[in-house]
Amino acid sequence: MRAQRLLFLLIIGLFVVESPGMGVGLSADDAAGRSLILKALERFAWYDEQYFGSRRRSLMTREVRRFDGDGEVEESDQGDYEVFPIDGAPYNRRLTINGRSLSDEEQGWEAEREAEFREELQRIRNEENEPDEDEDEDEVVFNEQLMERYEFTLVGEETWRNRVTHRISFQPRQGDLPVRRNIDHALNNTQGQVWVDAETFEVARMEFELIDRVPLWWGVLGTIYEARGSLDRSPVIDDTWGQIQYETYSDIRVLFKRTRRAELQQWRQFELIEE
Repeated sequence: MRAQRLLFLLIIGLFVVESPGMGVGLSADDAAGRSLILKALERFAWYDEQYFGSRRRSLMTREVRRFDGDGEVEESDQGDYEVFPIDGAPYNRRLTINGRSLSDEEQGWEAEREAEFREELQRIRNEENEPDEDEDEDEVVFNEQLMERYEFTLVGEETWRNRVTHRISFQPRQGDLPVRRNIDHALNNTQGQVWVDAETFEVARMEFELIDRVPLWWGVLGTIYEARGSLDRSPVIDDTWGQIQYETYSDIRVLFKRTRRAELQQWRQFELIEE
């Protein structure tokens, strides 16, 4: 699960803002691309300050497929979930398994999972009040050091989901890039594209892929042979945006086990929660 968490943090963390006033690692002659990225970051910072994600519920469908060495599906799991906040953090409560309702036993397991989620939230909040000098090996912090790893290029204007967007590509800078933590190997080998909405400067879509295989825990734990993914966002309630689709594929070896896995999540039926 740590490897899957690393991939999720990678795709989300590249566009989670810690400081909207940061410098961005764009080439000096790409002023248009620089301006668009900065506006998108400022929009993300504003969105985060409004706590939109903790003030709405939705339905989500999730499908996970696992493949054998020949690329054939050997296991598939599909389910519907109710997504709602628990103490400000989104939680996915499972409603169905492969098209059927949960059995009494499965409902009991789901209740236990929700209780564990609440306990973990409490543990995290207790730790937030304690000083921690150790860096998280898998944490993606959006700051100037992260952005300086990449070169950004404004590709042009495109229509995406019936909205005009600006497409911007990014790739690692040439030369030696810093490696201080486990996740730096992945960050230094990531390239992709971002679609920024021309009217609102919201990020409408992001795609990423690893350029080369990446060691897990310096190669001791395993290797990410392949990883790619995308995140789609759009207006979901009036003019507030939210994620509507998240898709990844990964080929990962952890110790002596190799897993080829695809995941698709799609959100719908958004509604505000009365405060």
